[in-house]
Amino acid sequence: MTKRLGVLWMLAVGVGMGVTLTPAAARAEEYVLGADDVIAVSVWLHPELERVLSVDANGNIVFPPVGEMSVLGLTPRQLSDKLSDRLSAYLRQTATVTVTVREFLSHSIYVSGAVARPGRYGFEHIPSLVEVISAAGGALPGAELSRVQVVRQEGDQRHTLIADVASVLRDGSITSLPAMKAGDTVILQAAGGLAGAPMGDGAAVLGEVVRPGVYPASGGLDLWTLLAGAGGLTPRGDLKDIRVITRAGSSQAVIQVNLENALDHGPRAPFVVQAGDVVYVSSNVSNSFSQASAAFTSTLQVALQILNVAVLVDVLKHGTHP
Repeated sequence: MTKRLGVLWMLAVGVGMGVTLTPAAARAEEYVLGADDVIAVSVWLHPELERVLSVDANGNIVFPPVGEMSVLGLTPRQLSDKLSDRLSAYLRQTATVTVTVREFLSHSIYVSGAVARPGRYGFEHIPSLVEVISAAGGALPGAELSRVQVVRQEGDQRHTLIADVASVLRDGSITSLPAMKAGDTVILQAAGGLAGAPMGDGAAVLGEVVRPGVYPASGGLDLWTLLAGAGGLTPRGDLKDIRVITRAGSSQAVIQVNLENALDHGPRAPFVVQAGDVVYVSSNVSNSFSQASAAFTSTLQVALQILNVAVLVDVLKHGTHP
């Protein structure tokens, strides 16, 4: 198969066959652990110590009975050795520890717009733009492949690169595409605007949900229903801290919703999300506003085109904005 046909196949069959090119953990020992990664720890002959752990924003894990420890800069093999040394003191025998990476989220890229499965995708090794689109299920019919946007944060500056993926389909060369970096946001627009619900008729769902994106909300939609449409919360999603950014006259306001309370005490009047609202599900492992917001601000500015990011950040921090 020629390179051109191979690229065309990756983009075309991604929707129909659910092809995802996220690398497996075959070379996980070469991977350096970072914040948000999800790891599995197993100890030979001690199944009671098996754990699936998330690396927090500071690069730490909590593994009983060892307690909190930093994993930043360690490979899975190095972490295995470190845990083995510490566990041996508790178990009074040599401990054989195996660490594998379940989700490579410190090397993640966000994909939104006209793709089959918008969301956050982690990679052991950052792939090409074509492979990123394929990991999100492939481009939808009508996607503007000639103007794929790559939003990149570099220090305090945010840049948007325009990639002509359509030309790759014509000539088979991927050298003209920008090299992807962890933290990038890839946005595919449909003819005439964003894929899915137009923002005027839809509500955006961001943060710790399975499929971030814009969903139909014309006439208002119950918050539970909207979250279900986004695939529900990820394991890090915090039901106690869901923020709805909405317009209040000429201003914007943020409403904090505690859905866990509704589960504990029974349903009350449903919270209705209106078209144009932004729903953000916070993480239960973030410990500062800057860490909680870093994952979605770049997506908001270009992909959603609802509010200026600076305005939105101020709204989230202070509740209202004049």
